[in-house]
Amino acid sequence: MTENNFDTTVAYHVTDEGDKILYPFSPPIYQSYVDNKLTKELIEEGRKLTLKDNDHNHKLAGNLKYGRSYHYNDDYISKVEPYLKGHVEKFFNSLISQFTRFGGNYSSVDSLLHKQSSKHRTLERGKLELDSLWINFSKKHDYNPPHTHTGVLSFVIFCQVPKEIFKVQADSNSQRAGEIHFSYGEQISPLTGSEFIITPTENLILIFPNKLTHYVPPYWVNAERISVSGNFVVI
Repeated sequence: MTENNFDTTVAYHVTDEGDKILYPFSPPIYQSYVDNKLTKELIEEGRKLTLKDNDHNHKLAGNLKYGRSYHYNDDYISKVEPYLKGHVEKFFNSLISQFTRFGGNYSSVDSLLHKQSSKHRTLERGKLELDSLWINFSKKHDYNPPHTHTGVLSFVIFCQVPKEIFKVQADSNSQRAGEIHFSYGEQISPLTGSEFIITPTENLILIFPNKLTHYVPPYWVNAERISVSGNFVVI
């Protein structure tokens, strides 16, 4: 059998026979875990926020009728920004390493850090900034419909995830209570994967392009799930 030395920068699966199945079209999603101390702190600080000063429901795409969403204060956003930006840098560095491994370029990654010049009709290099950070206290029946975010990169951190929310399902053909779904492209063939579904766990962080559609179906038990989301912009 001929050795498969085909080089590629895209994700692929190597079969038992040494062949490759390539996955060239999906937007990248960064997955890692944050320190448990951070998730505890995010919850503690989140519980201090008030409906009067920090209400975020009116800006939220989700339907939190029984729970609530609150936006963190600017001082706290500045405090956690370096830690979160560290994960973004690891995401970028990995993409650049992947693109340059086989002699390619990373212009698509680098372009994310450019903005329109206010003085000239050209792009100039900016810097990444954590623009918004909010916490979602979700309850039974709450859900997030398909939506996208502002900025250039978005993320979600799962701080508290009761396992029982995945065990009770609606009487339907969609047994996906409480999971997070990412959607991309068209379902043009049974071979086309247009959805990526994740069952979240505590301390999980996902970073993704801001315009990548995602949603979270409701769950059906009396339990509180807590997540934190935010957007990075270029200034």
